[in-house]
Amino acid sequence: MTLSAPALLRTALGALALSLSANAMAQTQTLRIQDYPGLGNIITRVAAANGYCEKNGLKCELKTIPAGPLGIQTLMAGDIDVAFGPAEVVIQAANKGADLKIIGNAARDNIFFLMAGAHTETPNAAKGYPAVMADLKGKKIGVTARGSGAEFQLLDMLKGAGLSGSDVTIVPVGAPNTALPAIANKQIDAVMLFAPMDGFCAAMKICRVIVDPRKGEGPKEITQLNGASGPMTVRGDFAQKNSATLDAFAKAMRESEAFIQNPANFAAVLKVINDTFKIDGPAGAAAVEASLRNSIGGSRFALDPKALQHAADYLHNTKQIDKSFDTSKILQLR
Repeated sequence: MTLSAPALLRTALGALALSLSANAMAQTQTLRIQDYPGLGNIITRVAAANGYCEKNGLKCELKTIPAGPLGIQTLMAGDIDVAFGPAEVVIQAANKGADLKIIGNAARDNIFFLMAGAHTETPNAAKGYPAVMADLKGKKIGVTARGSGAEFQLLDMLKGAGLSGSDVTIVPVGAPNTALPAIANKQIDAVMLFAPMDGFCAAMKICRVIVDPRKGEGPKEITQLNGASGPMTVRGDFAQKNSATLDAFAKAMRESEAFIQNPANFAAVLKVINDTFKIDGPAGAAAVEASLRNSIGGSRFALDPKALQHAADYLHNTKQIDKSFDTSKILQLR
């Protein structure tokens, strides 16, 4: 049977559409990106939910890994493509020889803050930092994991107040979902953690924030990290082989940042968070919203190189790394 000219044209157009669709699918690359329980990697969650990754030829697949050191270990093992964790953890790993490249931020402002349990008396709280740290002497303080960014920054806060790690008992408590019952049941007296733990504090009255570096509180060693607090990091070999993919990822992140930082979109951002992390009940909903309001300003992709170098200098000055470290060699900002 001979097809008419219109039929031939329709057939050709259909074949072309199928070919283009197949090529688009073939060109879509999956990026496995570290997330955390709670608010987590807000900028990537929004990019995935709003289609910015797909628009730029990517599938952003979030993998929940609740601590920075574990994220770097998982990255080096090849089980994720992009790690998200404290700058100190990335620098320490690079100093030990890990081939890492920082491509941008997931969180510019500090992701950790110090909270005291409702049962913990803090008579110096009104005086702020550093006076309030004296109230924690002899207390049990929770961190995400031993050797984590939370522990490093807790030690910074203690040192800035004339104390040391030996003046307290440091306890690994994991993410907010496991830290919450620990502080509610008085197994710990304070905790150094990330959002939405501050929201739990506000909504459930079981704890309260006493030092918040996001607001410029704490020693300068921590507050000067604002600008490069939570970088997104890839392996060096991955960066070399996937430059175009990482450029596309950066475009998606910037589109996501623009959406997040528009106050008119707060409800939409909150919905994305609730769709990926929901706490049942009115108190849970209030906790998530309060945490998001506290954290949303830091959800920016641009990274301040000076803040990153400050983190390395401080690690060296405090002998947490054995030599000075030039962070420009691990920067590959997009």
